Amino acid sequence: MLKKILAIALLSGVTCILQAQKNSVKLITSPRPDSILLRWGPSNSNTWRLGNQYGYTVKRYTVLKGKKIPKPIPEKILTPQPLKPAPVEVWEKYAGNKFMGIAAECIYGSFYGDVSVGGSPHIAYKKYKEEKHRFSFALYAADQSVQAASLSGLYFADKTAQPDEKYLYRVYINCPDSLAVDTAFSFTGISEYQPLPKPLELKAEWRDKEVNLSWNILYLKHIYNSYFVEKSDDGGKNYQRLSENAIVQVADKDIDPHYMYKTDSLPDNESVFYYRVHGINAFGETGPPSDSVFGTGALPITNAPVIINHEVINNNYVKLYWEYPEKMNPYISGFNIYHSNKPSGRKKIIYKGENPEAREYTDSTPGFTNYYLISVHNSQTEKLSPIRTYAERIDSFPPAPPQHFTGKIDSTGKVTFTWKANTERDISGYRVYRANNPRFEFMLVAPEEIMDTCFIDSINLKTLTKKIYYKIRAIDVRDNQSAFSGMLTLKRPDIIPPVSPVIKNIADNNGNPEITWVNSSSSDVVSHNIYRKTNEDSLFKMIVSLDKEEKIRPVYLDKTVSQGKEYSYYVVALDDSKLQSPPSNLGWFKVKSDIKEEIKLRKRVSTDKVKLTWKIKTNKQVERVIVYRSVDGGAMRLYGNSVDGNFTDNRLSPEKSYNYKVKAIYTDGTSSVMSNPVTVKM
Repeated sequence: MLKKILAIALLSGVTCILQAQKNSVKLITSPRPDSILLRWGPSNSNTWRLGNQYGYTVKRYTVLKGKKIPKPIPEKILTPQPLKPAPVEVWEKYAGNKFMGIAAECIYGSFYGDVSVGGSPHIAYKKYKEEKHRFSFALYAADQSVQAASLSGLYFADKTAQPDEKYLYRVYINCPDSLAVDTAFSFTGISEYQPLPKPLELKAEWRDKEVNLSWNILYLKHIYNSYFVEKSDDGGKNYQRLSENAIVQVADKDIDPHYMYKTDSLPDNESVFYYRVHGINAFGETGPPSDSVFGTGALPITNAPVIINHEVINNNYVKLYWEYPEKMNPYISGFNIYHSNKPSGRKKIIYKGENPEAREYTDSTPGFTNYYLISVHNSQTEKLSPIRTYAERIDSFPPAPPQHFTGKIDSTGKVTFTWKANTERDISGYRVYRANNPRFEFMLVAPEEIMDTCFIDSINLKTLTKKIYYKIRAIDVRDNQSAFSGMLTLKRPDIIPPVSPVIKNIADNNGNPEITWVNSSSSDVVSHNIYRKTNEDSLFKMIVSLDKEEKIRPVYLDKTVSQGKEYSYYVVALDDSKLQSPPSNLGWFKVKSDIKEEIKLRKRVSTDKVKLTWKIKTNKQVERVIVYRSVDGGAMRLYGNSVDGNFTDNRLSPEKSYNYKVKAIYTDGTSSVMSNPVTVKM
């Protein structure tokens, strides 16, 4: 009987993938508006056999009630008697159900022969293989029928779940600990209910009396394990399943397929057919249908069109004629024509036809040398002719000079420049010329024609000439040269940083530091930048950038200092090439303070918590207060922070001693001294 069931399942397109895994139970849950459904499965045939023998226990822990964690966390065994496969007489009531029959035969069918000591090794191997098949098809039947899963002891519906609670479910085999089977867990609640989604990205590829369907299964693999395909021949009003069996995707171990595929035959290429798919989840539920696709069969494109003639009209136009079977017109979208000015040059599409009946085209902007290729296409295929057609115009005109010539030089002397491609189709390439003086003759940089619209040159930066000049010409396939392009002038980059400025003095000006310095002596300096840091800072930060003007005295009054702070300063010069000088000498200034900074910490002890409050005396703006704590005389560690003026510690243990200190963090990034300590004994 089992052999017959396995054969039927295989012929139905069912594929089971066997993997060697650790003994464990895998659990999934599905919240519903009034209950929570649980489905589980053993990881291998050995675990399956243990589950059938000892049964499965379902335990529930109430982790959240409302928005609070109950103490202690309630736990409840939902299956006082472990769930095992139902007796044979119960299964017999469902003899007409295919999946019930598969599951029952897999659980209760007899094995091959006797495999006791001295038995045939061949029979032992058959038993091993049969048990693997039984396990695989038993799980498949449970996936396709929730009734089969229930009678197999692999399903439970928790109808006592409450909407405002969340649970941790635990499913385990009620076997001795020595058999070592891992437990399955899942955390969920009724509030997490979501309706089943529709399958995604259904696509159809129409062929001769055939359609190839594909749809995305990767994004919904955690929901659906199989699919039904439906077909309609009445405009999408009524659909019929292609087969009574769901489709399961074939995949190698550790591979997650992105798409599932199904091929269906069509009676003709004229009728319109609609298709859609439904997903089936592990609870045997059928999801909503995907968006429909529709179309008709199509004869495949097997032959390319052939250009049979061309005419050059008034040396300005080229007219092309081609042949293609008229019977293919209903199955094609049209013809494309490609052009290049060389036999092996890069081709460009000049005509994208959407008229299947067209058999001629006039090129109104041909070059002087023209190579044409033609193709036929539809929504799925393009067939390109292997034969190029050549048409020639008389050419005695040079191309236009190249336009939009731009470039730059980096600090290593590498020159990169580009220009806009000429629009003439017979352009063969470009030549680049260079000079150190715009009044001198421009010399060819490279003897070869440049095929692209960009070029890289290398120049010497250690020279007295500060600039370099470039021009380019366009060349066509007849060696007609354009006039020079406009001249490109590029400045050689400055690779020598400016001389450092020197701080002369930092004086007290009404409590603020006034910095005076000697400007950098380099002629190309554009600004002087002042940097500052306090003793608490690790890095200097720029506080001002001043343009260099010879008539303005180099002096700066810093009005952004805080009382009691000591500041360090230096100045750097920046030239017009963004090169920065080495820092100047350092200068120091300490700001006087009228306020003695102080932070006092107080405590308020309750039964199970401590509330800390503080009073800060400072002239700075407080951003937040950091709290430190030690336990039983241990090291003082960072414990928390507050922006509210107080901090409550409710993570306390009896018979423990706690010490606290706080420190203020100011908006300027500095911090206060540490507060006085307070001690709490619980």
